[in-house]
Amino acid sequence: METILLHSLTVEEFMDRVRAIVREELKSVLQQDQLLTKEGALKLTGASNAAFLKAVNAGIVKPQLVKGRTKAMYLESEVLKIVVSRKRKPS
Repeated sequence: METILLHSLTVEEFMDRVRAIVREELKSVLQQDQLLTKEGALKLTGASNAAFLKAVNAGIVKPQLVKGRTKAMYLESEVLKIVVSRKRKPS
């Protein structure tokens, strides 16, 4: 976190510095990866259980063990790599 000396800045300089700090904080927050349960991952991707298990077996999605939880968690960035193909209904 950056410190701003107020007595040596104009209002415009202060606002520019605050905007820069907020931008940097937003970048760091957006780069963090969320952990999802299997159910949350299935809901997010719309994939079937079989498609999800194939992705786990193929190494696309790796289970993360979190202390204090009995279920495996999955990183959102890996879950979003699952490609779901939909069968077309005959017309």
